[in-house]
Amino acid sequence: MRIDKLYLGLIIKNYKELCYILEIKPMTSTNSKKAQFKELERYCTYIKQGQKIIITEIFLKPLDKIDHRKDIDKEGNNSKYVEHVKVLLLHKLSKAEGHKYTILKNRLFESLGMVNPQYLDKELFIKYLLKKDSRFTKFDINHLYLRANDRLDRILFDSLNSLKRRFLLDYNELYMIVRINNEGKEQHTEATDEEKALLMSIKYNVLADMKLNSITQVRFKFKTEEFYKRVNKVLNEKYDILYTYKIIELLFTKKDVLNELSIIEIKQNRKDLNNKVIDTINDHARDTYYKNEKEYNEGLMNFLLNDNEEETWGGEKPIEQFKGFKHKADYIDIQLELAEYLLRIDD
Repeated sequence: MRIDKLYLGLIIKNYKELCYILEIKPMTSTNSKKAQFKELERYCTYIKQGQKIIITEIFLKPLDKIDHRKDIDKEGNNSKYVEHVKVLLLHKLSKAEGHKYTILKNRLFESLGMVNPQYLDKELFIKYLLKKDSRFTKFDINHLYLRANDRLDRILFDSLNSLKRRFLLDYNELYMIVRINNEGKEQHTEATDEEKALLMSIKYNVLADMKLNSITQVRFKFKTEEFYKRVNKVLNEKYDILYTYKIIELLFTKKDVLNELSIIEIKQNRKDLNNKVIDTINDHARDTYYKNEKEYNEGLMNFLLNDNEEETWGGEKPIEQFKGFKHKADYIDIQLELAEYLLRIDD
């Protein structure tokens, strides 16, 4: 499979072309095709649009064959990040008033520590970086945003859905409409169903004017800013709407959030203690092995050099007569593996 021929943003027109690029045999059975796509998922992520396949991420290292499988209680490749985000989200909600918390998605990324403040102002950030270092190009920066936004979204929503499955929160993405009121100030209101339908229609027509098929194409062609400027221009000129944006609304019960945080703290303490116990037992296994190795080699040397021992006809002592004990060469690996089976806890 020629994964080296794939790159971020590559649009492959159909399955047959994918096989040609990867230099693999096209299959006719559904199960065989599924197996090929499952193998492909070890190396990259992709989305399908009709027959088209769009590469959205290339992994630096291939995933293990079992690591990319997902089940209902696991978040797949994002699991190591999701646990951090879940705890940070719960801490944020534990300090909020009432049962509702609303925030811009990018602001949530920043407050969770997923990005820094510069990330939020893309246009200013691009100007700054282009002046700062001649090696950077607008393409490089846009590529960073393309990759980062996709991964950030998946981590965030995997985290939200994990908490939602446990009934610790619910969430909605709300469209907000911004108009100028009679006092000349911005007025922010949640979009009605009619306004959401209007916005959807405007976006459809702007896509057609730009000769693009989807918002995914907009992103991969680095035309996101142009797309939304066009949308806002129509909104402003025809409907007196300044602009629109989306917020995330989180619904929760503080009592349950606080209870979950206390459970997490207990679990984390148990996990930390378990990790430390295993570390010290594993360190002892290594020390035991190397100490035994040293004592065995010293004993063997003394045995071979001791003049009082009976010698063979050739003047050399048979090593087989040495009675020293020596651990097997894979002693450490076996001890570490046994510690995983017998000592490691899951929660």
